[in-house]
Amino acid sequence: MTAAWECEAAVKRFAERTAVDGATFRCAYGQITALLGHNGAGKSTLFKAAAGLVRLDAGATLVGGHAPGSTQAQQTASYMPEQPDLYPGVSVWEHITFVALAYRLRAWEPRARELLERFELTDRRDALPHELSQGLRRRLALVMALLHGAEVLLLDEPFNGLDPHSAMRLRATLTDLAAGGAAVVVATHILHDAQRIADHVIVLERGRVIAGGDLSSLVRQAGLAGQTGLEDVYLALTAESR
Repeated sequence: MTAAWECEAAVKRFAERTAVDGATFRCAYGQITALLGHNGAGKSTLFKAAAGLVRLDAGATLVGGHAPGSTQAQQTASYMPEQPDLYPGVSVWEHITFVALAYRLRAWEPRARELLERFELTDRRDALPHELSQGLRRRLALVMALLHGAEVLLLDEPFNGLDPHSAMRLRATLTDLAAGGAAVVVATHILHDAQRIADHVIVLERGRVIAGGDLSSLVRQAGLAGQTGLEDVYLALTAESR
């Protein structure tokens, strides 16, 4: 079966720094995959490569079997960057309208209104980006990413800046999407949220995949035992490289 997102020996260099160093993994449909790693581990670079925003120096990445940046990949996947790109002078509703027009969506307004209500943005639909807090801007970026019902969701630090209620709604939304067959890939530093929703975890360190699997598999890979949480597993897996 075609992977939702896959990388094969992916390499990306920036000047003297190697951001991604031979990363190989597969993400499946119908699952939530958590991409974990320290700052600079290569998570955002891999997302940008999948979105067609940066080109790999070696290896390959495919989204739904399609080349990044292709029309098919753009229709298949939705990418939310760590720092959402919002336009000054453009309201919340106008941002959503832009996404709908870009994807040539039909009858999109009910879905947009439902997402605005879910993430408590209904009363801010006419607000401009500078009038929104960090958490509200991230909620808007999530609405934009979720609007067109992508088969593959690539979300970079989606829980950053969210209050507990918004984080709860996001966890429920992502769980429902995966149950419906979508592939959800989340890069996050918030291990508590990752443990609660992830079916599969990929651990990156210095651009390399050092572990992957469900929590029980990671516990074994880390050489731990018992009812061990994701934080302990992650710290054990990355301890040697610190």
